[in-house]
Amino acid sequence: MEQESTHAEVKPEMVLFRDLVRHVVEGRVRIPRFQRPFVWRRDQMIDLLDSIRRQYPIGSLLIWETDTPRNTLDWVGPVRISSPPSGVVSLVLDGQQRLSTLVGILRKPTGPEEQRPGEDDPGRWKIFFNAKDNRFEHLKPDESVEAWHFPMGSLLNTVAFINESRRIMDSGHADAENFVQNSEQMAQKFSGYLVPVIRIKNTELPQAIEIFARLNSKGQSMTADQMVSALSYGESLDGTTTFDLAEEIGALVDRLDDFGFRGVDRVVVLRCFLATLKTDIYRTDWTRLADATQKELRERLPTVIESTGEALERSVRFLHELGVRSHRLLPYAMQLVVLCAFFLECPDPTEEQRRFLKRWFWVSSFTARFSSSNPSRDGYLVAEFRDRVSRTANPTTLDYMRLDVPAEPFPSTFDMRSARARTLLLVLLSLAPRATNGEVISEPWRRIADHGPNAIGYLLATVNDKELRSSPANRILRIDMAQRRSQAKNWLETLSDASDDIRNIVLKSHGIPVEAFQFLLDGDGEEFLRLRRSHLIELERQFMSGQGVILPRDLEPKPAAIDNDED
Repeated sequence: MEQESTHAEVKPEMVLFRDLVRHVVEGRVRIPRFQRPFVWRRDQMIDLLDSIRRQYPIGSLLIWETDTPRNTLDWVGPVRISSPPSGVVSLVLDGQQRLSTLVGILRKPTGPEEQRPGEDDPGRWKIFFNAKDNRFEHLKPDESVEAWHFPMGSLLNTVAFINESRRIMDSGHADAENFVQNSEQMAQKFSGYLVPVIRIKNTELPQAIEIFARLNSKGQSMTADQMVSALSYGESLDGTTTFDLAEEIGALVDRLDDFGFRGVDRVVVLRCFLATLKTDIYRTDWTRLADATQKELRERLPTVIESTGEALERSVRFLHELGVRSHRLLPYAMQLVVLCAFFLECPDPTEEQRRFLKRWFWVSSFTARFSSSNPSRDGYLVAEFRDRVSRTANPTTLDYMRLDVPAEPFPSTFDMRSARARTLLLVLLSLAPRATNGEVISEPWRRIADHGPNAIGYLLATVNDKELRSSPANRILRIDMAQRRSQAKNWLETLSDASDDIRNIVLKSHGIPVEAFQFLLDGDGEEFLRLRRSHLIELERQFMSGQGVILPRDLEPKPAAIDNDED
């Protein structure tokens, strides 16, 4: 334990990235177990490599040096690392995703390759430098390694680098020499690349995190769940982990995968835990908590893991009843926190309570309740659902949200980052979209869960009217995900050969008025889209009326706020 008079030492320095990679493999720089798992997507990994090639900054790493034994990871990416040395060890508090990416991609195994247990995407670590186009890429399953492909796993190993260069030269390709030169130039940029590292010494973990939060004046890159996980992490005297919030959040997110909600933000799960604890769900500066409060948080968090997990499961089951079968279709993440707070206290609601929850969900979705809300009111609303609505057999009103507010107008553009667009999508899915043969498409929501915005294609690829081109009226669920580049007009026109009954039921299931179909066949795409837009507006209004939502005052489409950056 550090004495109170000891002053923390903060030392910024520049370190060659290849030395960082080596130090990780040697076990000198380690990832503590309270860090969240590796979550970067393939495109993020590619972007990091491209930033280094272009000599762009990739941000600083925060390293805490301590001689206090801490549980750390035995694997970084796909690489098993050496045991920690005795004495002072450097623990990565911020920058784990970047460091894991570099180690996993650039460290070529020297012996028999051992696969990390539970690795869900081993192929993501195999990235090639395309020396023909000067870019990094993952090869598709049906693609072969060509002469211009330099494997990044051979970059830091001199013998492997020479062998790969020889392979390229021996390929007989006319541009083989240029490919080798481009690979060498890329390697030189990586070899001399410096990474800013902030080392913090002579302090305990909470103070180390506080120092970083204050140093990072542009806002904490360490998310709330990472910070609380670090501050609440517990170990026994023999080094055994007693509580790991990051692991608990990960396990709960995995459980939600069965319900299509594995992609839910980890911070949302943290807020559910905090709502259970009846503490501030929006707190941003956890480092300023008093020691006694931090100790209380560490003691109480483990007690609410199971009950919160069960409440979250009940919440997503309820959302399924409303047609929300994936986190990609949830208009607002805060809706999940509110529902979790309710189902925590009321696992078996009355029919009146369920009707109230249903109305609240659709009102909050159509009125953009959470798009411009403030944390205080959201916190009060969560508490109201937890402490009052859950105990009221027949709730009808709320103190911290009006249910008589008119809905937002029909969105003028379709963008799945907008809660208003996602709400419209839920309305369209409620029509039970059908294939060209008239059969209902099985689990259409799964296409959105798996492919996101790519599951919603364009009806017409070319439209002169700019508003119509970007309107939701020009978007439709893809019938065949393999035909992602084709316009839906192509398969719609085939309905002209179908019977009237089949054609009409298919059109209706996709929110297309029968009377508009002839305009499509006649080549008047813009009139077709105008009629469909009017039809969708009316469909929404009918849906709102059925859910107790006050209709929009304005019939004209309006721009909708962007609420989510994920898609």
